[in-house]
Amino acid sequence: MALPTNSPTAFCKAFIERELKSNKQNHIWMSYWPVMERMLERADELTLVFHELIKKFGYSDKFDGYPPNNAYIWLTLEYIWMSIDFCKNDVVQVRLDLKELNTLKEEIVELSEKLAFALRRQDEVYELSGFQKSDYQTTVDMIELASEDNHLYQSYVSDKIQSLRGQFDLKYWPTRADVAESIASFEKIQPSPSHSELPESVLKGRASDIKDFVLAFDYSFDGLNGLPSDFRFSNNALADIINVILDLSSDRLATGDAIRIVRNRHNRN
Repeated sequence: MALPTNSPTAFCKAFIERELKSNKQNHIWMSYWPVMERMLERADELTLVFHELIKKFGYSDKFDGYPPNNAYIWLTLEYIWMSIDFCKNDVVQVRLDLKELNTLKEEIVELSEKLAFALRRQDEVYELSGFQKSDYQTTVDMIELASEDNHLYQSYVSDKIQSLRGQFDLKYWPTRADVAESIASFEKIQPSPSHSELPESVLKGRASDIKDFVLAFDYSFDGLNGLPSDFRFSNNALADIINVILDLSSDRLATGDAIRIVRNRHNRN
């Protein structure tokens, strides 16, 4: 069905209605249904947003024309209702996840180094004390034991690994301590985790509904995700998006001036 082209608001409303109907029929993206419904109910507040989209890309439907131009309005509108993920509570959780990842990295390094030391010390004690170990685990033994429930490994890899063990004696293989130490070495050189949607300025900055939303929202237009990289909503249009998507109360509404301040401050940094 052709979408109406008598006004940007009519076109974008019809587009959102069609996507919402399809999502409900296919029982997908259910967490975004309320946001899409709110965009429809408050479409008059998004008039500037729809106008800027149509002015930039025309009345282009994803079922007409050719990519990538026919996809820009579709992807941008979809991105708008999915930007509910930039609400403060979600960002706070992402910050907690980042903190946990950094803590786990430190723990993994410490535990791996302790394990490597303990394994080497165990070998030394057995070698010098006269005690005998009932069995000895090689690196290949470790791989086999770790993969005993992996039928693909057992079917396609195990025999090849075993044949290599027959060709090369222990001096050609890392010890258990070497393997443990390699985990620590690997973790030490890993950079700080980056998020697929949130920039570092959001992850490490002070929590703020408007600031976090603006930085995260603009950040995605610079990524390789199909969104038009040469497009930005105006300050006033983005303020309207924030107010509708986050359903802010009248005493907390975003303004174009607030968006401008955030963008200017971020661009200077």
